[in-house]
Amino acid sequence: LFQTHVVESSRPGRVGPAAVLEFWVGILTQQNLWYRDRTVVFLMDQICRAAYIHHQEECVQRLLYQLHKVALGYHGDRGLLSSLVGWIAGNATPSFIEGQSLSGEVWFAWLVLNMEGMFEEDSQLRRCVEHQLLSDTNLSPDQALKKAQQQLKLPVVPSLQRLQVYRWACQALATPPDHPLLPLIWQRFLQLYLRQPGPEYGLDAGGCIGRRFFQGSSQAALLRDLRHRIQEVSDFHHTASQALRVAPTHTPDQREGSHNSPLPVFLTSPELHTELVRLFGVFAVWLDDETLQKKEVYLPTLPPQYDPHRLAKVMNKQQELWVEYVDQERVHYDEKDVLALWENVKSEPAFNQSSNPAFTDYTNPTAARERIQSNLQKHPVPQSAPELQSQKAPVSEVPSACLTDTASACSLLQQDLSCLQDQARFAVSREAQQVALESELLESLPLLYRNKPEQVTMALECRGQRSGQPCQGAAHITVTQDEVESQIVSLRSDIKQLQTEAMTPPPQSLAQAAVHTENFITALVNLYKAQPTAAVQRVGVAAFYKVVSFVCEDTLRHPPTRQYLSSCVEILGQVFIQGSQAECGRVLRTILEQRRLCPLLSPFFTPNAAPNQFVSLYKEVVTSLHPDSADVIFMLLTKLRAVLCLGAVYQ
Repeated sequence: LFQTHVVESSRPGRVGPAAVLEFWVGILTQQNLWYRDRTVVFLMDQICRAAYIHHQEECVQRLLYQLHKVALGYHGDRGLLSSLVGWIAGNATPSFIEGQSLSGEVWFAWLVLNMEGMFEEDSQLRRCVEHQLLSDTNLSPDQALKKAQQQLKLPVVPSLQRLQVYRWACQALATPPDHPLLPLIWQRFLQLYLRQPGPEYGLDAGGCIGRRFFQGSSQAALLRDLRHRIQEVSDFHHTASQALRVAPTHTPDQREGSHNSPLPVFLTSPELHTELVRLFGVFAVWLDDETLQKKEVYLPTLPPQYDPHRLAKVMNKQQELWVEYVDQERVHYDEKDVLALWENVKSEPAFNQSSNPAFTDYTNPTAARERIQSNLQKHPVPQSAPELQSQKAPVSEVPSACLTDTASACSLLQQDLSCLQDQARFAVSREAQQVALESELLESLPLLYRNKPEQVTMALECRGQRSGQPCQGAAHITVTQDEVESQIVSLRSDIKQLQTEAMTPPPQSLAQAAVHTENFITALVNLYKAQPTAAVQRVGVAAFYKVVSFVCEDTLRHPPTRQYLSSCVEILGQVFIQGSQAECGRVLRTILEQRRLCPLLSPFFTPNAAPNQFVSLYKEVVTSLHPDSADVIFMLLTKLRAVLCLGAVYQ
């Protein structure tokens, strides 16, 4: 399709091949990361081949150059954060060639590498790197690249492996030996490798600059692979030059159903293969001669196998391509082959459904049902869906009756909060047990080592006679000594058991009870805000005092339970108790009966909301004065502000 479109546009009076190529390049490169799509890259390779045939390479290169600058962030499309992340991660500079080279889409790689070479030339990056390497012989390519970046102050600099000398080297290794562009790819690499830029910077020639790029271990291995590859390519062309003809891999006359006359058999010129053998032999001599690369050589004195005239062009980096080594016959034959294939596709007769009813018409939009049924019959019958397993919810739903019935609500809270209270009591008992064990351990430590006097009877044997008297037997002597007795109190089993219990996760029923109570309070508050009825108000008040009844010494000593009950009391108190005239007296009596609840319930004691009960409430507080409850009475008196109460009565 592309080749036909370009050929048709080249006729007189048409738009020309450049416009067609720009159109297709714009279409294929619209999507993000298009160069990672193998299909798009294959189509771009066909476009690049058409551009070469019709001498429109500059047109495609210009479009790729603009896309390359956008990918590098020159137009602000790439943010600072993404650039910084890419730099930290060590990612290579973006390129339209995934990896180091392409072995299948060589035409596309040819234009992309030429375009990237234009970027190095326009940004002066290559010249600056070469100048840094020539100025300091101890400088590595990576260090020279960093100094060049600092000197040029470029917003984006290619990574080391993206430099052109490495890119062309890798592409020369990956290109098949029979590809028409292979001689030109090697020409590009040798122009960079054998270049002697010293005189351009006012320095000595100092040999070829390329050897400075291949001093590392990995680069030296790449250079060895290049020398080996030259020999392989030379052997290939030597073998091909011995044959009279080489048939193409696919010829139009071999295709089934071809209605066009077959193209003539493609003939490969043996003379071209012979010239390529000689050319790659010259390349091998250039790369193997260390003297040629290390110092300046007077080229006219070199023997003919060096091809001094061509070597001078390479060292001076003359841009004229050696198109005489491109297999033009192969290029034009491939173009005709593709055009013939497209003509065959267009000339094929339309599918006639009536001629063969066994087939389904896949082009008729009205036959969609038949196509679906036909496709379904080609696949095995799917298995039935698995049976639905009924699963019990981990937390049961809150019955709607609990939101309007006081008894049901209290029963629900009694069941759930009992679990929380039992867990708090268990935790408090475990805490008391731990305190007891630690106290016992502290009491036992002073007795760990002590001096204990003990009498020991020792037997002294009689050895021989003394003064002529026989031995009467062993002598028994009692000796008193202080023996250090170790008294180790074994508490390991109890302590280990306590630690095991402490690390045991709480039961699931505890979490279910907490969530169930929270769901009940949430539903009750939401219902009261939506429908503030007296029934819901009574349930809320009853729930408040029910939760308060579970606040005891054990729950106050257990931080999780204390925090949970405090949150429940706070929510219920703010909605149903605070500001309620009917609940002021009951809240006060609850505080006076259980003085430990004063910090928890005092925020909801609002006597100013009940001015008619102010005197009685004040009297009840005053009559409860006791030295042990002075702080509680003081807190309650701060709530009884007479000025506000009188203002409320006056209103």
